[in-house]
Amino acid sequence: MAGAIWTDLTALLRPLTEHERLAVAGAVIVVASIFLPWYGVTLAGGLTKTALGTFGLIEAALLLTVGAAAFLIVICSRGYSLPRPLHEGTLLVAAGAWAVLLIAYRMLDRPEFELAGVTQVGLRYGIFVAWTGAGLLVVGGLRKRREELEGE
Repeated sequence: MAGAIWTDLTALLRPLTEHERLAVAGAVIVVASIFLPWYGVTLAGGLTKTALGTFGLIEAALLLTVGAAAFLIVICSRGYSLPRPLHEGTLLVAAGAWAVLLIAYRMLDRPEFELAGVTQVGLRYGIFVAWTGAGLLVVGGLRKRREELEGE
């Protein structure tokens, strides 16, 4: 079962350029970070919340954005060409920048914990992993855009 999934995954990623692979890796990192701790409070053992535990409109928009970027990469690698004024690299940069802004908003607008007297909610490593993934999406898009402009 796992071997078949791995074969399908490698067949899907094989036609991608290195820039597209970088952008896809960024999108996968953002999705995987949803399961990591994003917020926490310092107590005896420490209490954390993941983005999945505080799932709301921002997290839904984040998943939709990186999913759309990954879908764009896959369909463009299969021969689909975008309408004339659009470039794949530009759209990837826009998706990555939007993801960075959504994550930055979540850094500022932290959820409340249901504990008496807890007002300081700190950031944990998961939100920085998500930010890194969004940054990789931007970098992959910028490199793809440069490649597209050199090809014209």
